[in-house]
Amino acid sequence: MLVTQAALFVCFTLVHAQTKAAPSTNAAAPAAQIDPFSDPLIKEVRVRHERAVNGDTQETKALTADLEKWTREQPGNRLLQAYLGSVYTLDSRDAWPGPGKLTYLKNGSKELDAAVAAAPENPAVRFVRAIDYYELPWIFGKRQTARDDFATLLKQVDGETRTPYALNTETQQAICYYAGKSFYQVSEIPQAKDAWQRGWALDPKSDLATKISAELAKVK
Repeated sequence: MLVTQAALFVCFTLVHAQTKAAPSTNAAAPAAQIDPFSDPLIKEVRVRHERAVNGDTQETKALTADLEKWTREQPGNRLLQAYLGSVYTLDSRDAWPGPGKLTYLKNGSKELDAAVAAAPENPAVRFVRAIDYYELPWIFGKRQTARDDFATLLKQVDGETRTPYALNTETQQAICYYAGKSFYQVSEIPQAKDAWQRGWALDPKSDLATKISAELAKVK
């Protein structure tokens, strides 16, 4: 299987283009946009995507068709585009061996990369790609991109890199959890431990914190 799992959390929202105001010492900071994973429609996409990830081939085909339709209708919605790229990799998993299998995978990478290139400040778009590439077998050469995406995402969580979105605690903790797994995958153990410790501290009582504790136990 090309994709073995993916907890691509919560919902999608339309990606709005930022407008830059003229600098002013008295100007108020622009209001942060809501977490891109908090829109009700993407909650539905997330649930359907999880079913596809778990092997529901009929759902995979249906979600592919819907995402192709929605991206045509909303060409500027980069989160939809990223999900389309991700589901193409699931189509590759399900396809019979042959040229079509590789075509789906190439199309998936094309959509994911284009979405991130068009919306580099949107952490949700980058998160979808990061998890997808983390899950791909090493032979496809995407693990370094996943690792670099997670490094960028952690900087966005910390505020070191600016993003117009206010991420909720669940999303921030998920980023830290998967960032740690990605760093661990490429043998960056101290970085993995640091990401997990930061994620655990965000909400020590959450389900994700339990998973993070299990990962931390591996690196003590």
